Amino acid sequence: MPTRSPIIHRAGSVAIARLLMSLLFAIIPTSNAFAQKIDGETAGAALNSEWHFRHELFQMLLEERGLKVAESLDAALASPQDSVIVMIGRQGRANAAYAENLSTFAERGGTVLLALDSTASIGGIASFTSTSITSEDSATQYQGYPDCLRVANLERSHPLTMGLSEIIVNRSGWLVLHPSQGMSWEVLATVPETCSPRRCRGQPLVAASLSGLPDAGTMIVAADPSLFTNNMLWHGDNALFAIRVSELLCRGEKRHLAFIVDGLPLRSYRTSPLLQRTAKPEPQPPKPTPLSVPIQNAPPPKPTLESALRLANSVIQNVEESNILNEALINQPRPLNRRLYTWIVLVGLVAIMAAWLTLRLEHTAAVRPPSPSARTMKTALALLNVNEDQARQYGEAAQMLARDFCQELSAGGPPSSDSWHCLDNPAIQPSLERMSASQRRELTGLIELAASTDAPHISSRRLQQIGFVIHSLRGLHRDILLNATQTAGRPTAPCKEEP
Repeated sequence: MPTRSPIIHRAGSVAIARLLMSLLFAIIPTSNAFAQKIDGETAGAALNSEWHFRHELFQMLLEERGLKVAESLDAALASPQDSVIVMIGRQGRANAAYAENLSTFAERGGTVLLALDSTASIGGIASFTSTSITSEDSATQYQGYPDCLRVANLERSHPLTMGLSEIIVNRSGWLVLHPSQGMSWEVLATVPETCSPRRCRGQPLVAASLSGLPDAGTMIVAADPSLFTNNMLWHGDNALFAIRVSELLCRGEKRHLAFIVDGLPLRSYRTSPLLQRTAKPEPQPPKPTPLSVPIQNAPPPKPTLESALRLANSVIQNVEESNILNEALINQPRPLNRRLYTWIVLVGLVAIMAAWLTLRLEHTAAVRPPSPSARTMKTALALLNVNEDQARQYGEAAQMLARDFCQELSAGGPPSSDSWHCLDNPAIQPSLERMSASQRRELTGLIELAASTDAPHISSRRLQQIGFVIHSLRGLHRDILLNATQTAGRPTAPCKEEP
């Protein structure tokens, strides 16, 4: 199984980052003051520039974990189980030859950080491209610089980048990782897709090795060596990333450190010339020698006109800046009137209630139904005439239905007063024999209605009853005629369909 360092808690990393930045605050102002004391403003600027591109802070993180600087790179390579190798910047041909053996060094338990600043191909590890990556996207640029980029494409599950939001790279290149038999790679950060040149997009920026061997170490490769400089630790989450890299490199019983920058091995960070300058105490001015014989009861010297004016101006300036009136009012706050407080609360409640009622009234007015249209009232005589006309119309309709039914019973003869008296017609005799007494009474009523000369006045309900009676009698008569036709085998007169 691949081996990884244990998960590093973000709270502890933040605390260490604060200590790191506190040390940086303590070093830079002191070095600035010392430089200004020696050579003035030009020397101070040169000291700051030199400090920004050095690696004392990252080297301090490694040495404060118990590492001692090794005598040489050969000594570190000879004992991989307890050695850490850091190679940053441009490397000479001799160190490039040593770099070929770093994969074997890591497989035997050593830990390596390799961050080169030149185009180089190290067999079995990676190829470094020094072409500077740029971006025209303002979201990718850091502080408006096209070659200083925000890198947010991070592997969130790896202990080195877990919880980090972004790292900042400066004039970085990219990596081409080489697979090997005993080691594989996990990419931790990639180039954003808005960068140029196009071939760099999505390429690795930082990667860590994975090995299935139980005693294998870890190798970290980075395309930007400025990630670990004193100045770049201030930006983004670079400080947290550097702290986690130092923890991963020092995992296990590591004792020796080979820290190589631009091909030169460095001694302990404590021997840095910048830190040595800041460690020198500033010379104290000599104390004035007291008078050998003090003057007794000597009158104080009279102030000159210039000193008196200076004193008066100082008093006036201090009085103006002190703002005595406001300070006195702050110390004596005015008490709040309880009655006024109650009145303000009541007025506020009334205003809220008034606003609520206004909204309710507006809502009610919006859904109010329309007013009814004006209608002309009819007189009692007009209403009576309307009812009589309707009753007469119902009677005429019932009389027409009755006459039509009687004509059908008379075998479809021409309409006449004789055809309405269809009880004597022999064609209806079979139907009369099949009818019940109530049906005969209803048929008699229909014949009388058809034979009457004046249409009666009936209601709509009576008209419906007459229609139902005619429908039932017509159905009975047609069934009897159909049976008789089938029995006799001769055609009969066609029945008229119901309207």
